[in-house]
Amino acid sequence: MPEKYIFDSEEENEEERPLGRELRERLRGVRDAGERRTIAGLAREVGKLPVDVARAALEAGAGLAALSLRAGVDFLREVPAAARVLDAEELRAWGELGRRLVMADAETGAAFITAGVGGLAEVPRGARLLLLQVCGRQLSLSTSFALETYRRGPEVARAVNDAGLLRQVFEVALEVARRSARHSADFLAATPKVAARLSAFDEDNDGGGAVANLDAGAAVEDGRDAAGVEPAGGRVWDAALGLAGAYAQRVGGIAADMWAALPAAIEGLGAGDALRLFRQSESFLDRGGAAALHVLVSGGEVLRLVPRAFEEWGELLRTVAGHNNACLVALARTGPAALRSLSENVTQRGRAAEVALAVVGATHE
Repeated sequence: MPEKYIFDSEEENEEERPLGRELRERLRGVRDAGERRTIAGLAREVGKLPVDVARAALEAGAGLAALSLRAGVDFLREVPAAARVLDAEELRAWGELGRRLVMADAETGAAFITAGVGGLAEVPRGARLLLLQVCGRQLSLSTSFALETYRRGPEVARAVNDAGLLRQVFEVALEVARRSARHSADFLAATPKVAARLSAFDEDNDGGGAVANLDAGAAVEDGRDAAGVEPAGGRVWDAALGLAGAYAQRVGGIAADMWAALPAAIEGLGAGDALRLFRQSESFLDRGGAAALHVLVSGGEVLRLVPRAFEEWGELLRTVAGHNNACLVALARTGPAALRSLSENVTQRGRAAEVALAVVGATHE
């Protein structure tokens, strides 16, 4: 079935005619004859697009022209190229961003529109609208952060390199943006480094090679074989995004701090240990975002030093948290250093793990 076009007189129906009348009314309000001809010519070009795209373009263009004739003309001029990248809904969202930027500052809005949408071609369809929605939400709080996010979108898309995962990243950023434009921008700024670390689990089953720790028997306990090989890390991506979503929903902007700390927290860990760490950190969200973040950072260090004591370490933290969060944070900060010092003073690795377990148990008691 052939596509319908706004200005195709044979295909025009009653529902489409109001757009034509609205455009003619706006043209009558333009005093300069040359400008009227320019707008009419641009509108005819837009009218050659599929009907849903043309309708979205004319609606957005009319809204822009009501604020600034220049912005409206620039928008219509960019529409044919933009329509090769964006669908109707995305085009409407892009035009709305331009309109709100023009309201805030005419020059900034005009620059945004004339820059076009070329960079968005690198963002997969399905994630593109979410990116525009993140920018729109940030724009309510900060023009600069919204523009920063818009420009960073293609870089984030290249780093994640998976449409489904990218949608989840933008969904978390959208949730964070409900409370803080800055933190949602920070979340996306940290994503390339996080993506590089998480993707390493898919390239190397042991997550890039676990560092030496105090417990040679941990591999067996953690479901790894004798060579330390763990399942591929596709689950780690999903679990990391699930953790980020939980932070975003429960503690807002601290999700950005967690996301930035994630690569260092899981450095040297295998997939199984990373999943254990995520579960433990999320279980402390009832104590607040700062507490859960400290548990994430300290837990990663404990897993690198003495993985067999990881669960006992978590129980100790939970007991201390029952007194107050200040004690929890203090222990989370100092505990890994104490375990490292212990390992340096016990020469036999297996013996060091036993001593570490005994120390954690005695502290708990």
